[in-house]
Order: sequence, then C-alpha cells, then structure tokens
Amino acid sequence: MESGVASQTILETIASKKIDLAVLGTDGLRGFERFISGSTAEEVLRKAPCPVMTVGPRIQDAAANIVGPIVFATDFDLTAMDAIRYAASFSQATGSSLHFVHVLPRTHGDAAPSQGIPHAMTEALQHLETTRLPPICVTIHSNEISNAIVDYARQERAKLIVLGVRRASMVASHAPARVAYRIITEAPCPVMTMAF
Repeated sequence: MESGVASQTILETIASKKIDLAVLGTDGLRGFERFISGSTAEEVLRKAPCPVMTVGPRIQDAAANIVGPIVFATDFDLTAMDAIRYAASFSQATGSSLHFVHVLPRTHGDAAPSQGIPHAMTEALQHLETTRLPPICVTIHSNEISNAIVDYARQERAKLIVLGVRRASMVASHAPARVAYRIITEAPCPVMTMAF
C-alpha cells in the first residue's frame, strides 16, 4: 500500500522493484471525467518500462475465454517487434493459436486483402521460437481501428490482445481517447501493452 498520485506511485514502484509485468484494472473514464482526472491506466501503460496488462470494464467472464487465441494487433511499426515476442511467448505458454490482425482503412472498391501482409507477419516471427501452430494472419478493412480489433477479439473469443503503444506525456492520459485506450475499455479480454 502506498500513498500519492496513483500513476506516479505505480511507475515509481515498478522502477524501484524492477517489476516484470504490471496488472491494472480500469473503469474506462470518458468525456469530461477523463479530461479532468485523466486515466491512471493509460499514463502507466505509456510510461512503464515493463509490459502492462489491463483489465477493462467490459470483461465479464474470464473463464469464457479459456480456449481462445492470443490476438496481436499490428500496424507494422518496427517498434512492435518486442510486442510480437510477448504475443508469441504467451501463445506458446498457453498452447493458444496466435492471430496477427492488421486493420486497413476502408476505401471505395476494396479488393481482397493483400497477400503481402500475411507474408510480412509470418516473416516477423521467423527469427523467434514460434508457437506449435502457425500464426493466423487477418487483414480487416475498417475506418475504426479500435472497433475492428475489439469485434475480432469478441468474435474469436480471444483470451488476450497484445499491442505495442508509443510512449506519451502526461497530457495523453487527459486527451481524447486514443486507439489503445479505446481497445482496453471495450475489449472482452485483458489487453497487454508494451510502450516504445
């Protein structure tokens, strides 16, 4: 038990005790409430030196997702390599399939998903000790990234979503909800983030 500003105290504790994984709950503040008080979870996940697993308000029955896949959502940023390693490790440790999900903007006359995208995803895992099962690569066309990822996780009954997020200042926890925060607050399963 500690006292002080929640996010600062949590980050100091993570650093001083060399924590490997932080687990946080969030109630998913929105609108004016979020603007005034900010999001402790988002500030921690964007500044922590370790992965952060966040349990959002939409998770009702964790037991329902026991057999689901690990969903790794990616935009192919090079900083996502460490997040891929964590997703692969969780997949291997739990014997779960690994689903790579990439969301492309919906355009007029969308064609079938590019064959290059699944190839790029598979290439990204080649130098890792991969899971027993080959990863499933999915491209979704949508203008709303967070909804597409959450809908996919819900449909597949995912047990975990893994995201790489960019580091941000304290202002980020008060700003309008970003994609990662929207995924966390709507996800039907825990979301693990790594900040780079």
